[in-house]
Amino acid sequence: MKKLILIIYLLSSLFGISQTNNLTYFNSGLDLYNQGKYSEAISQFKLIIENGEHSDALYFNLGNSYYKINDLANSIYYFEKALKLNPNDKDVLNNLSFSQNMLVDKIDKLPVNQVSEFFNSISNALTINQWLFFGIVFLFLFTGTFFLYYFNTRTRAKKNYFTLSALLMALFIFFIFNGINRHENEKNIISAIIFENKIDFRTEPNYRSDILFNLHEGTKVIVKEELNEWTLIQISDGNTGWIESQSIKKID
Repeated sequence: MKKLILIIYLLSSLFGISQTNNLTYFNSGLDLYNQGKYSEAISQFKLIIENGEHSDALYFNLGNSYYKINDLANSIYYFEKALKLNPNDKDVLNNLSFSQNMLVDKIDKLPVNQVSEFFNSISNALTINQWLFFGIVFLFLFTGTFFLYYFNTRTRAKKNYFTLSALLMALFIFFIFNGINRHENEKNIISAIIFENKIDFRTEPNYRSDILFNLHEGTKVIVKEELNEWTLIQISDGNTGWIESQSIKKID
């Protein structure tokens, strides 16, 4: 028993030290960024990731730092990672737009079904965890309200509790549905960023095949298939081609 308590104490102490170190690294990174020492700031922020901590604020500051040294691929990569954790952050969206405007490639997007776009925009308003969290909250509220309805003897009160419980159940279904929908979208759509200065897209996964087109660093693409050291990529206008897997970094 004493050994177990000692182990728990040591683990909690190590966790506390790690959190303190991460805060020190983060503040140091901000100070270095404000001094114009962007590469040094990146090194400090990366130490936090090595410690296993991830946050939209961390990725946002990494994106800003890489933008300052004209590393568009990493800048866009970390802004995209920040958006996965906080989809509605206006600062991230704004700075991502600045980085994207610097890209060489300007690709038209395929027309999107208006109904699908509407539902996807709703699902993307919150993260998966946020949708599920609020869904569970509404489920608990529904359960409590339904008990009040079931055991109440006054007609007017029962009617009010029934209406409220029905509304809470509808909200529960709405939030859980959108959480599941977003999860399915993220599971089926794997995004990545090109990290090569210039990469050729080929008809087949080998160097002997014809070159279809080429793109440059920082462009966001969709991973469709992987075969050995090659990846089939789709770009926003619907065109596809094979590139070397090492040329991209997935946004996970």
